[in-house]
Amino acid sequence: MFKMQSILSKLRTGLGMRSSAAVSIAIVAIIAAPYLSTSDQLKWTLWLSFGVAALSLSFIWGKVGIFSFGQNAIFGLGAYGYAIFSLNLFPITGETGSALLIAGVVGAAFAALLGYVMFYGRVGDVYLSVLTLAVTLILYTVMSSTAGPEYRIGKALLGGFNGMPGLPPLVLWLPGFGSTELDFASLLQFAIGLAAVIYIVIAAISDSWIGKILDAIRENDTRMELLGYDIRYWKWFAFVVSGFVAGIGGGLFAAWGTFTNPSLFSLSQAAMVIIWVMVGGRGSLAGAFVGVAVVQWVTDSADKIVSQQTPLILGITLIVTILVFPSGLVPSISRLLFRLKREPKGGPEHGVVAGAEEEKAAAAQAITDRENSLGQEEMRRGAGTLVTRSVSRSFGGLKVLQSINLEFGESPVHAIIGPNGAGKSTFFNVLTGRIPAEHGKIVLNRIDVTHLQSFQRARKGLGIKMQIPSIFQDISVGDSIALALRTLPKNERADRIDEVLRITGLTSKKDAPSSAISHGEQQWLEIAMVIAQNPSVILLDEPVAGMSQEEKRKTLKLIRTLARNHTIIVIEHDMAFVRALKAPVAMLHQGVVFRAGSFKEVCDDPEVIDVYLGRRSHAED
Repeated sequence: MFKMQSILSKLRTGLGMRSSAAVSIAIVAIIAAPYLSTSDQLKWTLWLSFGVAALSLSFIWGKVGIFSFGQNAIFGLGAYGYAIFSLNLFPITGETGSALLIAGVVGAAFAALLGYVMFYGRVGDVYLSVLTLAVTLILYTVMSSTAGPEYRIGKALLGGFNGMPGLPPLVLWLPGFGSTELDFASLLQFAIGLAAVIYIVIAAISDSWIGKILDAIRENDTRMELLGYDIRYWKWFAFVVSGFVAGIGGGLFAAWGTFTNPSLFSLSQAAMVIIWVMVGGRGSLAGAFVGVAVVQWVTDSADKIVSQQTPLILGITLIVTILVFPSGLVPSISRLLFRLKREPKGGPEHGVVAGAEEEKAAAAQAITDRENSLGQEEMRRGAGTLVTRSVSRSFGGLKVLQSINLEFGESPVHAIIGPNGAGKSTFFNVLTGRIPAEHGKIVLNRIDVTHLQSFQRARKGLGIKMQIPSIFQDISVGDSIALALRTLPKNERADRIDEVLRITGLTSKKDAPSSAISHGEQQWLEIAMVIAQNPSVILLDEPVAGMSQEEKRKTLKLIRTLARNHTIIVIEHDMAFVRALKAPVAMLHQGVVFRAGSFKEVCDDPEVIDVYLGRRSHAED
C-alpha cells in the first residue's frame, strides 16, 4: 500500500495533477478491461476512438478558439489512411501498428495543408467554420464516388459509398513475441493506454508556455501580434497537432471495426463531434471523453426505448445540458466542487486603502529612480525613428488619411491631436500594420516596413498602447507581462516582470486576472506590456483616458523617463496633458496634417481654435 502511494506521489510530481489522474484512471481501466463483456469491450473501444476525435476539437476550440467543422473529416482521413496502408503493408510487415501511426501522419498532413490556407490566408473565424464544413462535405462527395475498380491505391480498393470492409485488425509487433493480433480485451487495453498517452501529451502542451501563448491568442490575437507573435504560425501549429490526434482516432476506429466508409465525412458526424465537446465542456480535455460517453449512452438508450426517435432525444439532451450546464458537464461540476471546497474568505479589510497608497508611492518612487539612472533593461534598444511619406488610406469613398507626411525621432516625445474622426487612430493602425496603407511609405528605424505585418513591425521595434485597453482578460497580470518578454531568456523573466510591475504600481495585482483590476489599472497593464516589449518607438493612443489626476501625473513621469531612450508618439485629447508633455504637436483634421509645430504655435492658430479648440475654451485658458 505504501509503495503504491509512493508511486502515485511521484506521478503527481512528475506529470502534474490531471495527467497523474489520467494515468491512475487508465491503470484501473486497463486492469478492469478483461472482466467486461465482449459487447462492452467493443463499445468502450469505439467510444475511446470517438473521444480522441473529440479531444482534438476540444483542444483547438477551447485552447485556441478555432471552431472547426472539419475534425470528423480528419478523423475519416485517418481511418482511410489506416485502411490503405494496412492493406498494403500488412502482407509485407505482418503488423498494422505502423498503419495506425501513419493514420495520424495523414491527419496532420491534411491539417497542415488546410491550416496553411486558412491561417496564412487570414480567413476570418466565421468563414473558417464554413470552409471546414465545405471541405468535409466535399470529401464526403468525393469518397462516395470512388466505387469503380480504377479507384485503388496499391492493393486497397476505395469502394465508394460501400467503403472498405475486411481491413486487417490491429496487429502489433512486440519484442520477444513477434506479431501479435489484439483480441477484444487487448484492443480495449491498448485503446485506453493510447488515449491516456494522447491526453497527457495534449495536457502537457496546454500547461506549458506554448499553452499560455495559445490561451493569449484565443483571448486577444490582436495584442499578441502587436507583441511580435506570428499568430498564423501558432494557430497552424495547434491545428496540425489536433489533426494528428484526430487522425489517430480515425485509425483506431478503422482497426476496431476492420472497415471504413464515407459516412465518417457526413454532416451528421460533423455535428456529432461538436455535440460531444459541447456536452463535455469546450476546453476541458477530460470533458471530451465524458461528452462522448454521455452522448453515446443516451443515443444507445434512446434506440432501445423509442425506436427511430434518437435524434429527437439527443436534441433534447443537448438543449437541457446547455441550459443547465452552459459551459459543459466537466467545467460546471469542477467549479461546483471548487466552491464547496473553498474556505470562506474572512478577515478585516482595514489597511487595504493604506496598502494601495503605499503601492502608489512606491511606484512613483520607482519612476523617480528611473529618471536618475541610465542603462536600465527596457532602454537597451535606444530611441528610434519613424517616418511616413504620403501615407493614404480610404474606406469605400471616404478618404480617412490623405498624404500624411510626418517624421518622428528628432524630439523624444511627439503629440498628435485632432477632433474625433480626424483619422488619428486609423493613422496609428496603419503605422502598426493592422490596416494596410493604400499609398505611401512607412519607414521604421530606416527600414521600409510598409508591407510588413503587425508582428514583423513589432519585432523591428514598434510598440503600441491602444485607445481601448487591449489586454488578456482571463490571464493574470504577471503572465500578461511575461508574454511581452518574448525575446528575453527565461531565467531573466521573473526579475524583469517584478521590475515592470513595480514601475507601473501593479505589484500587488501580479496574480490577479486582468479582468479583475480597475480600468485605470488596465491602462497601466497595457503600458506595462509595451514597456516589457522594449520597442524603440512607442505609440500611446489616449494613454490617460479614464485616469485620475494622480494617475495622469504618474503617466507623465513615466513617459518622460521612457523618452530618454525611446521615441514616444502620443495621441491625446486632454490638452493639459499634451501641454505638459512639452512636445512638438501635429494636428490631424479630415485626414490631413492640418497644422504642425510647438504646442503654443498650434494652439494659438485661429483656424485650429475654430476647428478643434473653440474660441471660448481658448479664451478661458
